[in-house]
Order: sequence, then structure tokens, then C-alpha cells
Amino acid sequence: MKILAPLTSLEEGRTLISEGAKELYCGLQPEYWDSVSGDRFWLNRRGPGQGNLPSLEELSEVVGLAHFHDVKVFLTLNQSIYSNALYQEILKFVRKVYATCSPDALIIGDPGLMKMMKEKMPEVTLHASSLGGILNTETAKFFRDLGAKRLIFPRYVDLEDMARIIQKIGSDMEYEAFILNDGCIFEEAYCFANHAFNGAICHNPHWIYKLYDKSGLSRKEDNRSFSEHLRDYREFIYIGIKNMAESISPKGDPMGMCGLCALPELKAMGVCSLKIVGRESPLEKKAASVRLLRKSLASIEGEENPEILKLCFRMMRSIPKLCDSNYMCYYRN
Repeated sequence: MKILAPLTSLEEGRTLISEGAKELYCGLQPEYWDSVSGDRFWLNRRGPGQGNLPSLEELSEVVGLAHFHDVKVFLTLNQSIYSNALYQEILKFVRKVYATCSPDALIIGDPGLMKMMKEKMPEVTLHASSLGGILNTETAKFFRDLGAKRLIFPRYVDLEDMARIIQKIGSDMEYEAFILNDGCIFEEAYCFANHAFNGAICHNPHWIYKLYDKSGLSRKEDNRSFSEHLRDYREFIYIGIKNMAESISPKGDPMGMCGLCALPELKAMGVCSLKIVGRESPLEKKAASVRLLRKSLASIEGEENPEILKLCFRMMRSIPKLCDSNYMCYYRN
């Protein structure tokens, strides 16, 4: 499994490659984009200066550096939907990018954009973004048939569901999963559709399913008070979603969401790429994330017992109370 890390500059690329990243992803919003779309619609879910490379020239330098070290670079175009009026402008932008350098893939969330890119630039490799909402086999087939060569699972997809999708779709497709840092209380592929406290249609489906059987009846009595639920919710927001205020642990490891305990299962089911989240995070956190993940991957090479490995990861992180809370877990038991 390869370590996939985010970057916003050439200098970050140098550091992350030296730490062990084998894949990089980045965004780029050209200066003229506001004149095309206004300042209300970003090209890749990050505004200028907030998680984007500063220029096409720097992207070209990043690609050159990465390819020299046999590292791949993926460019994000991952809004979940674009207006039809923007498709041609995006196509012009992509053609300019590939005339200047050769990113290894485009990360796309909008099915319409993916279809157009496959038709107009069939030589370009396409990855289906987590914003595509790949939560089941039919969605996976849909993006595969559109031309995606890699499926990026949304954060929190249940491991059993992930394994089932991979088994049905097959080993010809690449698969990528979230592993460290940012969280979200909602399924972001459907973000803005309907938000409500602990009950929106886009809320994490697996956690809701754990509380109910198929008939909709509660699986277990929950007699906790509203205050207790609210306390748990606030702790989850602070620990998992807010990334402990971008903090670093006393050992120098990143805080926030984590999927290290699932590494053996992710490897066994055929996941090839592990995504470190946080394009807008400081380099210190990105580099610490790559180091932690590199050490974790080394651990699973010499040990097969998943329980021993979980204990190893917990000791490596040295934050047992937070691990016990499950608030940091992408893949909760």
C-alpha cells in the first residue's frame, strides 16, 4: 500500500517525498478563474491560497520532482458538481495543464465532468473522488463504466461494505481509502442536501445502521439523557472533526481521525493507496502523518495477528483514552 499525501508547494513536495510519500495530490486554481466563475465557485473545493498550489509553473516543478523520485502526482477537480457552462472552461484548463506537465491522474467527483474528460481526453487517467459518494457496488460500477481507474472510498465506509465492493468490482480497479486526519460528521458527497442534528440524510450511514436493525427497530435500549448525548457529540466534534485544533501529540504525531487499526484489513481486501487528509494543514502535520503511516505500514510486514497489531498501533500513538473513545476512528468497531 502506498502513502498518499497532500501538498501546496514544491518545498512541501520535497519534504513529503523524503519522508516516504509515494503519491501526492494537490489543487490548482488559476488566477483567471474568478473572472470565469465569479469568486463564489472554487475549482477544487479549496479557495485560492487555501490548499492550492500557487501556479501552473509550480505544479510543473512538483510533477518533475515527483517523477524523478518515481512518485505520482494527482490533480484535484473534485467539486461534486459543476455547471454546464463551466465544463468547457475546465477542459481548456486541463488541456493547458497537460500541455505544460503530466500529472498522473485527475481526481473528479462530478460524473458529467468525468464523462466529458473521458470523451475529450481519453489518454488522461481518472480517479473517482470520495465526493462521488461510492457507498455501494452500483455506484462503484457507475464510475468504473464512466472511465475511472481508481475509486476513492468516502471516509467512514464500513470495512465489510468496502470489502464487498472490491470483491464485486474486481482487482482491475485501484482502490483508495482515508487513513489519517480530517473528519466530517456528514457524508460529504451529500453535504448541503439536508443537515440536522444527528439525523440528516447525509449523516454517516454506518453509525446509524449500527443502532437499528433492518426493520427500523432499535437494536438496543439507549436510556442516556439528552445531556449525555450532547456531551458525546461535542467530544466527537472536538476530538475527531476539529482535529484537536491541528495539534501534534507529545510524541510528534498528528491528532485527529485515524484508521491505523484497519491497516491489515485494508491490505487484505486490496486497497492500494492510503490517503492522508489536509491540503490546508501545516507542513509539520503533513510530514508527521507520513512518518506515522510509514512506521505503521512497516509494522504489518512482520506481524499478521490483527489484535497484536491494534495494540501496537495504540502504543505507537500513546493516546489510549482517545483510542478507547472511538471518536478518532474512521473505521469504528
